[in-house]
Amino acid sequence: MFRYFREADHAALYKKFRHPTPDQLITHIVDYITQQICIPLGVAVDVGCGAGQSTLVLAPHFTSILGVDPSDAAIQEARGSNPPHNVQFRVGSAESLDVKPGSVHLVTASQACHWFNLPQFYRETERVLAPGGVLAMYGYLLPRPLFGDIQLGHIVDKYYNTILGDYVLDGSKKVYLNNYRDQEFNRVPFIGEPLIRDESVSAEYQATVTDLVGYVNSWSACQNYRRQHGDVNTANILSHFQDEIMQTIRASSAPEDTAITIQYKYFLLMGRKPLGLH
Repeated sequence: MFRYFREADHAALYKKFRHPTPDQLITHIVDYITQQICIPLGVAVDVGCGAGQSTLVLAPHFTSILGVDPSDAAIQEARGSNPPHNVQFRVGSAESLDVKPGSVHLVTASQACHWFNLPQFYRETERVLAPGGVLAMYGYLLPRPLFGDIQLGHIVDKYYNTILGDYVLDGSKKVYLNNYRDQEFNRVPFIGEPLIRDESVSAEYQATVTDLVGYVNSWSACQNYRRQHGDVNTANILSHFQDEIMQTIRASSAPEDTAITIQYKYFLLMGRKPLGLH
């Protein structure tokens, strides 16, 4: 299931065009943890860390952070980000974490757990979490680009749902379309109650049309299309997407010089390992 993220080119796209986790979302997670665990917080493990955007933001809050991803190319990208001394990256899987039992205060999965074998991931999370430790799984909806007052989200939606719709993987739909509302994300056996859901966090980034095209190129659906139809046909789809954006906003500047705003809405699921569970 991770074959679309193992290649160096795809890992580089993720690093360049996927944004870091907003500080506000991390604050929500840390506030929840510290309801039962005193600071300073110890170990956090970011599973499916990709190029590290969701790992580095944990550095101010934990003594030690480990980012884990099955893609060696992604881990190389993450290590190339000059991480602080308390952050390490390691090739590994969500289903078999090389971490001591009961040693972790937080396990996170950012825009990733829809690719996991969830029963195995939950068992590993239960094993590594300390009593009172937290599992936090989160993601974001399809972006809402803006050019001034001109809304461009409908174009993003068309390419995801229609133009590339036959190439969208089931895991991708679970995050972008269902937002982890399926039962498999909301009932974690060792937690024993529905996870807390928080949809209060949104973020806004300044970007260019070229950046938006790069983000679409990073979709697993786009990579799936490329595998089946080749680079030339994929480039044509991305070119048509870019042209439709530029024509809609009637921009006279080059795409790389055309500034837009991209809005993301996040959703967060959190649950705690009971204090009496070892």
